[in-house]
Amino acid sequence: MVVSPSASRIWEAALGRLQIQVNRPSYDTWLRESVGLALEEGVLVVGVPTTFAAEWLERRLRGVIEEALGAVAPAGTGITFRVQGQAAEPMPMQASVVAPPPAAIADPTGADGGMPLNPRYTFGAFVVGGASQLAYAAARAVAEAPGAAYNPLFIYGGVGLGKTHLLHAVAQHAAAAGKHAVYLTTEAFTNEFLTAIRERRADAFRERYRRVDLLALDDIQFLSGKESTQEAFFHTFNALHDAGHQVVIASDRRPAALPMLEERLRSRFEWGLLVDVGTPDLETRTAILQAHAARSRVPVPESVIEYLAQRILSNVRQLEGALNRLTALAELTGTAITVERAAEALGASTMATSTPASPRAAIASVAAAFGTTPAALLSKRRDKAVTQARQVAVHVLTHALGLSATSVGEALGNRDRTTVLYALKQIQTHLDADLSLATQVGALMRAFTNGAPTHSQQD
Repeated sequence: MVVSPSASRIWEAALGRLQIQVNRPSYDTWLRESVGLALEEGVLVVGVPTTFAAEWLERRLRGVIEEALGAVAPAGTGITFRVQGQAAEPMPMQASVVAPPPAAIADPTGADGGMPLNPRYTFGAFVVGGASQLAYAAARAVAEAPGAAYNPLFIYGGVGLGKTHLLHAVAQHAAAAGKHAVYLTTEAFTNEFLTAIRERRADAFRERYRRVDLLALDDIQFLSGKESTQEAFFHTFNALHDAGHQVVIASDRRPAALPMLEERLRSRFEWGLLVDVGTPDLETRTAILQAHAARSRVPVPESVIEYLAQRILSNVRQLEGALNRLTALAELTGTAITVERAAEALGASTMATSTPASPRAAIASVAAAFGTTPAALLSKRRDKAVTQARQVAVHVLTHALGLSATSVGEALGNRDRTTVLYALKQIQTHLDADLSLATQVGALMRAFTNGAPTHSQQD
């Protein structure tokens, strides 16, 4: 079937909304590889890789999908899901439990029955910034020589910062070199393991993952608390590592901070190299948008790119989703892309962030939360309480407001960049070791990420 441009763009616009309305594992597993195929008598036909994916979307996500579609498509547009390559026919609804699709193995198209690798997620398409340089270099190294060094490679960082992109890039690069590479989410691994146990195919499950050259497992934090799945992955990890095969893992936090994870797994994750993907600074956010805009069929003015880069601070996926939605709406309505149009689109979307908090307001908020004053944080005082509050302020300014180390130093009494970087390392160590502190700082981070600081001060 020839893909209809209008159907494709409508679905891209809907996906821009769904990216932030559906949790990350579900979006990556069920929606990321879907495409808008055609508009047939007022019904949008969405292509998906497998029958199971079509049934899952129909049963579990139809409501939220219809809501997203209603915001970007002509009134009354319906939706149906079709396995790509199959003729149009009513999709049978089954009450029985269906086994989830197996993981993608070596074939970027997913034609072998697995989760397909995203062809857009390559090393060439990854915009490298100061916060992601080490993670990118390490990923390239293991992709070019699996098992030779950094095994396992553990990549951690916040939501939407590029971890999944790097895992797809590693798997695709290794597969292109003839290696047997597997990428899958922890949710998919868990579902397949449980299905194998239920259907008494545990031996086949174990063999499937122990014969690969490279295993890339995303969202490992979702193993926490799943004792049986942890046991299965522990033995799989050991078999691969002992055979010299590469393991690449992504998580939203470092191993030491993963709750309810067996110590034996945590220690194995720390055998190799731990690298973090930090929040992109303004220059990197701008470069990401410029690269994404270059792949768009609609010209995007630099003023709009600058506006989006300043408005969306800490999430690459939100940056790209906002630009996708804006270009799709412009093409569908025949209007030009302007800053005013971007402001309207963001203001009407749940993806929009509020006007970014100022560094001064963030410092005041941290000071109030830790029982001190902004003046103390900007001073040369080094007593323990003030030093810790100052380090928290560095953390918030860097990761919630997206400031560079130089800008953070200027905001905190003209401290030098080296001092700021040292403070970031120190506070991360304290956060990993102190759950109470991590909870307190997490609340501050969420407040500023949502554009609603708990304490504010007029500039």
